[in-house]
Amino acid sequence: MPARMDRRNRTLPRLAGGVAALTLGLGALSACSSDEPDAAAASTSSAASSASEAPVTSSAAGEAESITATEADFSISLDEDTLPAGSYTIDVVNDGSSTHDLVVERDGDDIAKSDRIGPGDTTSLTVDLEPGEYVFYCSIGNHRTMGMELTVQVT
Repeated sequence: MPARMDRRNRTLPRLAGGVAALTLGLGALSACSSDEPDAAAASTSSAASSASEAPVTSSAAGEAESITATEADFSISLDEDTLPAGSYTIDVVNDGSSTHDLVVERDGDDIAKSDRIGPGDTTSLTVDLEPGEYVFYCSIGNHRTMGMELTVQVT
């Protein structure tokens, strides 16, 4: 045990010295960078501040709109059942006691499908919806015939 104590006594001063040197080095480094800013850093800083003052425009317009599809035993509900055409991220929430999924169908063709989720779980899927009529349904077992389908109009 005395050898172990001796090793600790030698290691702690080395660690403390290393931390002090590192701290001093970082302080000097930040002092250098704040004393002499280069042109690139200055232009980046001014560009960032002017960008934060500019209003958000077209970049946000290309993002998918979020809607929630809530599934229970045995129903599906959306925030809205009429949607404007566009790209959507559908957050699927399973409020039921069975495993469910969500399929988006148009003209008899499945165009998007979520993962299966257990009771209390959530998942999401992204889909582009053009104008027309869609059916959102659960494809597990006979859930669709038991009422887990919803007609959605896209304008």
